[in-house]
Amino acid sequence: MNRRGFLVLAGLAGWAVTSGCGAPDAAAGHPERLPGLADPDRRRVAEAVISTFENSTIELPYAAAHRLDDGRGITAGRAGFTSGTHDLLLVVQRYAATAGNNTPVSRYLPALRAIDEQVADGGDGSSTKGLDGFEDAWSTTSRTDPRLNAAQDAVYDELYFRPAMDRARGAGQTSALGQLVVLDTAVQHGIGGRDGLQALITETGEQADPMAWLGRFLEIRRAHLLDPADEETAEVWKESVPRVTTLETLLAQQRFDLDTPLEWTFAGDRFSLPA
Repeated sequence: MNRRGFLVLAGLAGWAVTSGCGAPDAAAGHPERLPGLADPDRRRVAEAVISTFENSTIELPYAAAHRLDDGRGITAGRAGFTSGTHDLLLVVQRYAATAGNNTPVSRYLPALRAIDEQVADGGDGSSTKGLDGFEDAWSTTSRTDPRLNAAQDAVYDELYFRPAMDRARGAGQTSALGQLVVLDTAVQHGIGGRDGLQALITETGEQADPMAWLGRFLEIRRAHLLDPADEETAEVWKESVPRVTTLETLLAQQRFDLDTPLEWTFAGDRFSLPA
């Protein structure tokens, strides 16, 4: 599945980091911790960083739902699931399996399925036919019914987090930063397709040093953002190039462990995560 670009803010004020540099094997200093993003604390840091790229907040936007005019219909939830790329349908189906088909959100299943079938047949993913009022229903349900947010978490793990971690480890990326880079790519680009994560990994090839591999991978990712195969994503993806610059800054600072406290600025806003 070729993933559309997320909402990103133009410009980048850069990162200001307050804690010391890590190392690729930084987990050795914390023998009780799991490696990379298998450690829950470092996973939360990585997901907060990705959220600032997409939403200018460290909080995961479970209740958000917008029409971004990016060729992907409605964008909603913690991972920017969209009506035009199948994953929003998967979330609503997962939610309906536990909440039933008569909730305010579940009632949009027929419309979401119709759009999904249209896209599968080569149609336009920007269609929102039958989705009037969806944004309000989604936002209200997310705030009042934890089953919707649980469905988001489950689909995110299945489609993005676990596949990204498998591919990161396959590429020799065991550090939290390396896995953040791969995860952020999976979330924005998707796993498959000409601009997807797997294509970028293949193009990067093998590098003896994990840091050199990350540098090359980010160069290739920038090139795909500037000239994507999918013309519908071209404008949004070009605007998203600063997220690659930010990841390159973290790499240059050798923040392999993503340990906190951590402070950074993005698009003029400062964010922080305490120890």
